[in-house]
Amino acid sequence: MEIDLLLLTIYFICVGYVIYQMAQSVVDELEDQVKVIPDQETLNASVRDQLARQGLDPEMVEVVAVAPPPLRPAGALKLTVPRPKTPQHPAGTDNAGQMMVQVLPQGPYPLQPIKQLTVQVLNQTQNLQISVDWDRSSFTRMNNQTRRVIRQIPGLHQDLSLPQVASVVNPNQILNVALTIEETFSRDATTQVLQNTSPLIDINQLMAFPPTMRVYALDLVVQLIPVTGRGFRPIMLLLPFRFRVESLPATPRIPYLAKLVRR
Repeated sequence: MEIDLLLLTIYFICVGYVIYQMAQSVVDELEDQVKVIPDQETLNASVRDQLARQGLDPEMVEVVAVAPPPLRPAGALKLTVPRPKTPQHPAGTDNAGQMMVQVLPQGPYPLQPIKQLTVQVLNQTQNLQISVDWDRSSFTRMNNQTRRVIRQIPGLHQDLSLPQVASVVNPNQILNVALTIEETFSRDATTQVLQNTSPLIDINQLMAFPPTMRVYALDLVVQLIPVTGRGFRPIMLLLPFRFRVESLPATPRIPYLAKLVRR
């Protein structure tokens, strides 16, 4: 009987040790994360003010928390374009479609450098082109020092000083572009070819600053241009996408272990 009790005690000690080692391995595998939070209020207020200054209805703009497909389920700017008054539409009660613009990443993000921003522009209008002017857009971080935006394309670039061609999004089309800045490029000593060698945002470095300085911004210049027909006039907008970065509690890479670790 004493031998059975001893064996049972040794068994429980071994099981407890194995469970302890498993818990330690989970702790070691914790993944630090941050959260990229868009400043929706600033974006909404700025675009409304710009519309009012152009004699347009500020209610055209809406900042949605979750964009519908084909955009990612994250925040986006939606601009509903009213149809101009015509004999066929005297009241002007319906609209000519909408434009949606989204800048990523947003939400939880691993504690790793952000190599680039992704800009998505969805044109769901019937008779308008959307032009994105890269050379008039800018990127800033922390100290608000402006930096020139570079659109990444295959075979980029032999000379960054050359002007960039604006991107045009025709009706019922979507634009998906990766953006960075001039500072992230360096020239290969052997081939003299420009290569993207530095991250756009060093998250580890950013998190070393006070919370008020953990910010960056993309000011995107877009223009809505009528393709044909009368009544429309071009709409020029500067879209101020502002983001702040906050730390998140570390979470296990294996999701179902999160509750166990928190205990």
